[in-house]
Amino acid sequence: MKYFLFALLLVCFVSLNAQENKRYINITGTSELILPADQMTFTVQIKTINDSIEESKKANDNHLNELISLLKSSGIISTDITTSPITLGKNYVYKNNENIQKGFYTEVTVSFLLKDLSKYYELTNKLSSSNSSGNINSNYNISDYELQNKLAYQKALKTAKEKAEYMASTMGVKLGDILEIDETTNGNNISNYPNPFNTVTVIDSPNNNSSGKVTIKRSVRVKFAIL
Repeated sequence: MKYFLFALLLVCFVSLNAQENKRYINITGTSELILPADQMTFTVQIKTINDSIEESKKANDNHLNELISLLKSSGIISTDITTSPITLGKNYVYKNNENIQKGFYTEVTVSFLLKDLSKYYELTNKLSSSNSSGNINSNYNISDYELQNKLAYQKALKTAKEKAEYMASTMGVKLGDILEIDETTNGNNISNYPNPFNTVTVIDSPNNNSSGKVTIKRSVRVKFAIL
């Protein structure tokens, strides 16, 4: 048993040593897809402040119900609406160099997905004139994100391979097996362009439609053996 363990360790050592002495090339491949958005994601913060926590929560519940009704009347289905857990607490204001409690607050955040961009201006006009809406943020999105995400990775890997082949050819060597593939953080993100709905009106767009772009960036590192 002792000799078996010794032989096993010796094989592992030789294997690791051979791996370290093997010639290789590290290549980073990146890709960037700029796609037309076909959806928008919204977040609406509802915060109410009142003298008592009971009054604050009651007012917040009323505003929440009004907002949900508004969204459904605009064609947003229930499965595309998400409400955060409720937050309650003491409200403080800064006055005379100190924080002073002034009433109680209740806060929830409603997130929803707008799949029909032709309804953008109609919806945002309703939101801006509603007493139930607080801080509102919106961003462009794409419905086939998972597919585009895979395509971005495929393009990044293809770029890495093409770059490695070009460099190997230039140096007069050949590529061998792929030794490692790593996802890198450089460029590994999705960027959408926020839409400042508070600053636009229907007059800005004759067809009452909103358009934007979504950028998906992916980066991979591939280690090739050199023959």
